[in-house]
Amino acid sequence: MLKAAEFAQTPVESQQRRSAARRYLKGVAGDVMDASGGHCLIAADRFDPEVLATCRRLFELKTAYHALSSQMSGAGRLRAEKQMFLRNLLSNDDLKENARLVDFALDDAVLGMATRYLGIVPRLNRVDLLYSVPREAEDNVASQLFHVDPEGVTQVKFFFNLFDTGDDQGPFTFIPADESRRILREVRSLRRAQGSKSVGRCTDADIAAIGGTSAIVTVRGPAGSGVAVDTSRCLHLGSRVRRGSFRLCLYLQFCTGRERGNVFDVGRYRSDEARYLAVRDSIASAGVDVAAPHQMAGGAS
Repeated sequence: MLKAAEFAQTPVESQQRRSAARRYLKGVAGDVMDASGGHCLIAADRFDPEVLATCRRLFELKTAYHALSSQMSGAGRLRAEKQMFLRNLLSNDDLKENARLVDFALDDAVLGMATRYLGIVPRLNRVDLLYSVPREAEDNVASQLFHVDPEGVTQVKFFFNLFDTGDDQGPFTFIPADESRRILREVRSLRRAQGSKSVGRCTDADIAAIGGTSAIVTVRGPAGSGVAVDTSRCLHLGSRVRRGSFRLCLYLQFCTGRERGNVFDVGRYRSDEARYLAVRDSIASAGVDVAAPHQMAGGAS
């Protein structure tokens, strides 16, 4: 019903994107997301070495800039920065200067997987580097707790590990959509019995209380490994980085509706129907730099 309502808001464009998806997918093969589970684990050997090198180079530049700006901005700014555990590193200008990152997001292996799962040519909303560092406090907060994302009924996010990632690095962690649905339903019932009206974010104890721990999937692996996941359907968390470690991910987001996101070089893809549709609406945010360096990440994990 929610999908039908979303379609009814923009019926002409939705049909255009569905038709374009059918034409596009005729020539596209590759990994497929599990429709019921809302995810697909991705092997490291699928990742483009050129993209890996570009991401690491940008990471070195951004973290060097961050260290310098923190030293120059005073103790108050420095204390505030230390409280952050998840940072967006790339700006729209970075993406314009490193177009290979956007090309990778629109590669058949990525765009094709998102399109097949969503049933339409989606909007590429975000391309970013997510940098996670340890918190000073020991408890988990915000996106370190299990949650689902608010952007639309369904969406696809990709998280690619850019360095070898194990438990110390706080890997992206999720529960498949079918299990998430059951868990959310039972947590709601539990909270209502306790007098609470909202589920909100779920603690590890909440998940364990209704027998959901065995369904948890942790995306550990070498550089280049990753996951495609519907974060609107799958409970997920990330960035539980242990002291002395960090995590760096290439983060891509595809949405069915219009969301605030990056501004892409639309003209670069004008001759390609599917890719043009994927980036076309980004010009609506022209002039708004929504991914400024060192800005706190929102729903990303």
